[in-house]
Amino acid sequence: MNQPTRQLFGTDGIRGIAGEFPLTPASTYAIGRALGHDLVRAHPQPRVSCPMATRESSGWIADRVSLGLASAGVAVESAGIITTPGVAYLARARGLGAGVVISASHNPWTDNGIKVFSGDGYKLPDARELAIEREIFALLENPQPEPGPAPRLAPSLPGDASLRESYIHWLAGSLAADLSRFRVLVDCANGAATAEAPELFRACGVKATFVHAAPDGKNINQNCGALHPEVIARMVAEREGQFDLGVTFDGDADRALFCDAHGNVVNGDAVLFLAARDMQARGKLIGNTIVATTMSNMGLEVALKRSGIQMMRADVGDK
Repeated sequence: MNQPTRQLFGTDGIRGIAGEFPLTPASTYAIGRALGHDLVRAHPQPRVSCPMATRESSGWIADRVSLGLASAGVAVESAGIITTPGVAYLARARGLGAGVVISASHNPWTDNGIKVFSGDGYKLPDARELAIEREIFALLENPQPEPGPAPRLAPSLPGDASLRESYIHWLAGSLAADLSRFRVLVDCANGAATAEAPELFRACGVKATFVHAAPDGKNINQNCGALHPEVIARMVAEREGQFDLGVTFDGDADRALFCDAHGNVVNGDAVLFLAARDMQARGKLIGNTIVATTMSNMGLEVALKRSGIQMMRADVGDK
């Protein structure tokens, strides 16, 4: 029996060109309202954090989604600019009904998206997304009067700074190593990392220099960031001896790539290999197993096997 297919939610939330369906003022309000009804059915007094990345359209989309949530009886708080992993942390740590981040990751600035994390910090199950979609389309077919002006999130940026600070404190506190000897060049992709990375690296004692850390709403991922790891690699190579490492994030900082002190790019498979070997050596690699995607190179699987580590593959997409 064929399962119903989702039309709005993809492998990583709802994405599109800002201002066009499904990211119009009407549809983003409906998305917020449908999600709000879903949360109210599961929680008596749900709260949602609704932060964003650094795209020009993020403010009004956050406003419309927040208005839809509020119309369904959901309390909404703004964390301002924060990374996508930070939203997952806040949802779980603060006991929220959900975390909703307005971001389109590595896409160009003209795009945007709505990613939803449930209260456990994970994405919503497919069946739940499908039910929300059905209500979204029903609301668009039979629009209801809106309750009033949207809550103004954009002018209040950076939002409640304590929310972002709690995430940074948790990240820094999870480190057991002394990183104070490292000199690192960090590419923030003119994205959400600009709001977190300087504070985080300082809290970790790392001597960090930051580039592409001046977002203007239109320069996110523009010839920089994890889509262009060769940029940070070239910078490190040109300043031979000044840095031990280069780090480059994407727009919402849910991915990072690296380069070594000589400007050689360290790709995702290499990062998985290094992390797996390190965790295995410390007795932290459960079942001596890692999970990669179907895009990972067969060479990674062979190299891990030589170290007694099993690699399993999943479809592309963080679910």
